[in-house]
Amino acid sequence: MAMVAFAFLACNEGASVPSKDKKAAKAVTSQAFDLLGSDAATVDKALTDAGYVELKESNMNGVVARALKKVRKGIKAESSAEVMYIYNLPQDYEKMTEEESTEYVKGLMDKGKCMYVVVVRYSNNKMNMLSTRVIAPLKDNINLLFTEVSDEEYKKMPEGISVEGQKMQHWVAYTFSGDEEKEFTDHAEFVAAVAKAKTIGVEEEAYSVTKVNLTSGEPEGIAYYNVWSNPDEEEQESMLKENGFVAAIGAFSVVYQGNL
Repeated sequence: MAMVAFAFLACNEGASVPSKDKKAAKAVTSQAFDLLGSDAATVDKALTDAGYVELKESNMNGVVARALKKVRKGIKAESSAEVMYIYNLPQDYEKMTEEESTEYVKGLMDKGKCMYVVVVRYSNNKMNMLSTRVIAPLKDNINLLFTEVSDEEYKKMPEGISVEGQKMQHWVAYTFSGDEEKEFTDHAEFVAAVAKAKTIGVEEEAYSVTKVNLTSGEPEGIAYYNVWSNPDEEEQESMLKENGFVAAIGAFSVVYQGNL
């Protein structure tokens, strides 16, 4: 009960980043559940209203691309029907030199601001995946940016159908600290552990089968997959040497599995 209470208080306090940055993060994570199955115009308006700007993936600057590779895993979009959006990056970012772009991202981190890169995937002009990569400043409570998203997504997951008395749904998470790995099957315990940690690696996944396609017999439902890395001193040194700045790195993906 103490851990549950801690998780509740931590998530309500929130990470000390600009409120608009937190709102923008929720627009492409927990609120992405409400966009699944929406057409491109609806998704574009939702992201644009949240402060995102469309960008072609081929123009993504190498400084950001290298930093995002620090994420252990992620759901990779492989469809040609994809659109990329950016947040807290200028539209002419891809025209900056290596030095200019490094200084720009470093400046964002020094100001305590976040940067997001979003890939939206469509099938039959309906969104079936939204994947977000995050670069966030290394503040003492920056892990709360992750726990706030995780808590809201966990609550938004629909209940799975029952098959032979068993619910078709699943949630599991792992934390990594040095050589130590821990598995969690209780969400409140998980977010409490992440919230109070200083340096940590995180993986979280969930799925819920909401129906079975009567034509194909294939299960359909919703899944999310999250990754978070708050680097230790050694990792920070490596990041600073490679990228010119240090940051917490995250990846959040919301997916509809099945035919829309």
